[in-house]
Amino acid sequence: MKCRFQSKIFLNETNGYTIAAYWTADPSIPNEARKKPAGNGFIITAVGKNLPLIKNLTYELTGYWVNNPKYGTQFEVEAHMEIVKRTKEGIIGYLSSGAIRGIGEKTAQAIFDRFGLDTLEIMEQHPEELLAIRGINEKKLDEIKSAYSENQSFRELMTFLAPYKIISSQVKKILLEFGSMAPEIIRQRPYKLCEIKGFGFLTVDKIAKKFNANLNDPIRIAGGISYLMKKAASEGDLYLYQKSLISKALELLNAELPQQAVNERQIQRVLYQLALQRDLIVEGNRIYEYGFYEMERETAKMLVAHLLDKVPLYNVEKELAEAQQVLNIRLSEAQAKAVRMTFAHPVSIITGGPGTGKTTVLKVILYIQKQLCDDQVQLMAPTGRAARRMAESTGEDNASTMHSALGLAGDDELNENFEYLDANFLCVDEFSMVDMRLAYEFFRHIKRNVRILCIGDADQLPSVGPGEVFRQLIDCGLIPVTVLDLVYRQAEHIRIYENAQRIKGNTGALHTGDDFQILECSGAEETAALVQKVFRQELQDKSIDDVQVLTPYRKRGAASVNELNQVLREIVNPQDSRKRTMSVGKRKFREGDKIIQTKNRDLVSNGDMGIIRQFFLDEEGRKKAKLLFSDDREIIYSAEDMDEIELAYATTVHKSQGSEYPVVILPWIKGFYTMLNRPILYTAVTRAKEKLIIVGEQAALYQAIRTDNRGMRNTILAKRIVAEFHTATENVQETDCEQLKLAI
Repeated sequence: MKCRFQSKIFLNETNGYTIAAYWTADPSIPNEARKKPAGNGFIITAVGKNLPLIKNLTYELTGYWVNNPKYGTQFEVEAHMEIVKRTKEGIIGYLSSGAIRGIGEKTAQAIFDRFGLDTLEIMEQHPEELLAIRGINEKKLDEIKSAYSENQSFRELMTFLAPYKIISSQVKKILLEFGSMAPEIIRQRPYKLCEIKGFGFLTVDKIAKKFNANLNDPIRIAGGISYLMKKAASEGDLYLYQKSLISKALELLNAELPQQAVNERQIQRVLYQLALQRDLIVEGNRIYEYGFYEMERETAKMLVAHLLDKVPLYNVEKELAEAQQVLNIRLSEAQAKAVRMTFAHPVSIITGGPGTGKTTVLKVILYIQKQLCDDQVQLMAPTGRAARRMAESTGEDNASTMHSALGLAGDDELNENFEYLDANFLCVDEFSMVDMRLAYEFFRHIKRNVRILCIGDADQLPSVGPGEVFRQLIDCGLIPVTVLDLVYRQAEHIRIYENAQRIKGNTGALHTGDDFQILECSGAEETAALVQKVFRQELQDKSIDDVQVLTPYRKRGAASVNELNQVLREIVNPQDSRKRTMSVGKRKFREGDKIIQTKNRDLVSNGDMGIIRQFFLDEEGRKKAKLLFSDDREIIYSAEDMDEIELAYATTVHKSQGSEYPVVILPWIKGFYTMLNRPILYTAVTRAKEKLIIVGEQAALYQAIRTDNRGMRNTILAKRIVAEFHTATENVQETDCEQLKLAI
């Protein structure tokens, strides 16, 4: 049925479910579906996922009529496809609709003025003739050709996959990976979709079953195993035990089937094949993805090499006294020990909670480093906020993110073309946030005979990515560690730091007051309502940048990040007809929104917060966003770039690592049961500088204090470091003996 979009009735931003009115002149539509006459046709109501909502385009809708008891006869859309009318209005409307990047309304008009009704044929067969249009150069032509081709393929593939509930952003990823062969590949080898980021095994398995794929196909089994390994990595594990992996695979591959399709022997065969291909590494009863195995093993080797480096070792008593006098600092014995340790070893660690003087120690170390060596110093942190805090607190202007210093383009990418870091003294703050991948990149960028200092809080959450690197470095027993445990922060906010120590020490007797409040309530709904009330109250004296809601869960219930962001936004930035908006997939942003960056990129880092200043159209009619981050960094984002942005009135505890806020509001309920543990609670508490307000259930609070899941991740980095050290030192001893024999 050929239709034109008229108006949107309803759109669920979360799942894409749409109800919309369309005009059609199709004579076959049932009389009861004809809502009202319009021109020589009728208005009908269509329902379905991600229905097309662009005016001036004609669509082919396929599906069936359904009778809704409340709303009458509606058209249930299974698939849709754009149809370009061979008229002036149709062609110009299509070209300027936003579907073709690089063509706005003026350019579309100019193209039609020159080529008329032959425009589309020209674009398909002779696109080089577009160079005759003013404003179209070779670069823009390439963009237009690419977009037009993509759009054509996109329409075809979207129609092909519509019955399987695949959304437009996923279709774009498929086309990028497989091109025009995508439909054939999906029909014949559907499990190849697992190779595309964002296509989990579960989604692909549903599609494959629709094509009656062989359920014990080795490709399916391999896809299921890959899914389980990636799921384990997302939960922090570098490997799975073989028995556990086989058990999980049996459950996954036979789920919701009338009879068992895959047995243990078939899984073992695929595991053997994957091991032969070195996709997986089997080491004893441990199974790794190849990349993580190499990262863990090579990181251990590189670290041991640095432990055995011949860096200059210094007695710094004189310089230590001078630094304290010049900087007007008086160090405790533990702090002075940390300074001495740094200059007496090639690699060292300082750990301690907030307020224990880690920054003070670092200031003294940097002063002595300049006095003794005058070597280049490189300060780093895993996030932009942590790096900026490091620069502000030390007075050094060369602090950067690790990604920037190491030349990493993204969170999941390894840098194949790199140069060694120039500095002879490297210091990384917030090292507990460093995962296995980042640790590997860090150590392989370090030249020999460099002094390395790692600073962090071992009691905070481990990294979001797999591994538990900081704790493993401490536990290996080969790296000197100084623990700072005395709090030196100002007395007026002392309860936050005292209670953090109590939580760390598994003590439930928390001291409350103005700076540390516990507001009792029950359940997610009641907690969310009280969070809103407290949020309003705190904003009477503080700015939106100073008040941050943290919660363990992103999606679960009224007290989750996603739900709270919607209601808190209405307090700070309510809907206004003067504020422009931008829809990005299932999410909707408006001007004035507080936002957070979720990935590292050139001028902004994962975890950076800012606001949306403005939405606007560029000269080609493409929607853009002007974002303002801290330090007055104003950056223009495309609609595609906005995939990396989330609302930030509330954010997860994990996302808050490396950041501090004057006021933190923390919902904490029994419904967060999988997240009720000491590291998460401790991390949340230590984000507050002046005031912490816990809203929720005290029973959940005490449960978290009693539950310590540190050291539970599947990683053996510490054991590998010890083994590599023993091997290396034995080889050195053997070499020394050989040299002695030669001398004799």
